[in-house]
Amino acid sequence: MFTPLRVILMPKLITASKPTSAAPSHLGLSNSPYLTVLENDDALIKDLRDLKNTEKPIRLFLKTYSWGETLIRTFPKPTPDRTESRSKPPVNEGQRIQDGLSKRGKSRLTRAGRFYQNIYKRCNMVTVGYGDTSLSDDVVSKGDLDRYLKSLRRYCQKEYSEFHYVWVAEIQEKRLLRDGIRVIHYHILTPHFIPKSIINKAWNNAVNKPREQKGLPTQTLYPQIISAYNAGAYIAKYCQKEGHLIKGNGYNMSQETSNSIKPNYQQCFDITAEHSYNIQMFESQYLTKNEETLGQVFEDGNWFKWFPKADEYAIHELLKYSLTGHEVQLPIPINLNSITCLRTH
Repeated sequence: MFTPLRVILMPKLITASKPTSAAPSHLGLSNSPYLTVLENDDALIKDLRDLKNTEKPIRLFLKTYSWGETLIRTFPKPTPDRTESRSKPPVNEGQRIQDGLSKRGKSRLTRAGRFYQNIYKRCNMVTVGYGDTSLSDDVVSKGDLDRYLKSLRRYCQKEYSEFHYVWVAEIQEKRLLRDGIRVIHYHILTPHFIPKSIINKAWNNAVNKPREQKGLPTQTLYPQIISAYNAGAYIAKYCQKEGHLIKGNGYNMSQETSNSIKPNYQQCFDITAEHSYNIQMFESQYLTKNEETLGQVFEDGNWFKWFPKADEYAIHELLKYSLTGHEVQLPIPINLNSITCLRTH
């Protein structure tokens, strides 16, 4: 005799129904028996993205100058593309025509003005030009300017053992609109005191002597001299001219000035985004004194800070501890007090 099978029915488990709303739960409860955390995928991805961004490599570039100015700039660490094919740059041919100053040229000129202002405290702006009789084109006038600067160099080398200057070429717009004559003139900024008689004589000799040898008419020229105490701002307004189409260089400076405005310390540091944020928000605030102004620019998540007069001890602290993580010997010691005091006249 067969015994019939006994079927045992288990009671049905009653569970809470899953919410039909598409909005994620903000109570920290899970709708799945296998999960014990938030099921908000967007929140999880955002947390991972934030964690990843803090470790993103950032390159910090720091430069200091002899008169105390400090520049700090950050930008993403570049990734070289090994597959990119590079071609040779085009060959420069013909006469160079300058249509306004480049960004690098403006930066060098204003930096030279700030150097004059901080070291010499005052400057002289000398403007030399031409009259109706002694007009010259761009190429010939550059020769006149070279002879003129050689004369001033002989005087300054004898008096000061150096010769600092920057010059900017410009076309007289009022004269061009009024008379239709295109006349070039030059603004020369120098921190040295040069007597007006020497300035006038040197320019007249540089312009008129070559014309006398060729039998051309000459005339007496009178350069203008203006004292400038804020040299950086004064030279900056002559850097905005565009559309003049000047042949040759639009500006130049002496070798002494070019060497003086080079940074005495510059270094790149590869750091994380979190480290860059801490330096930006907290540690860089102590680089400048309270009475100094601070200029800063933010672009695409990167930042650029300019300190007109940074504190020497604070720079040492930032370099030795914040950027390197331990005390190290700097490649180029920054000692603003050891700068040779130059003579001012």
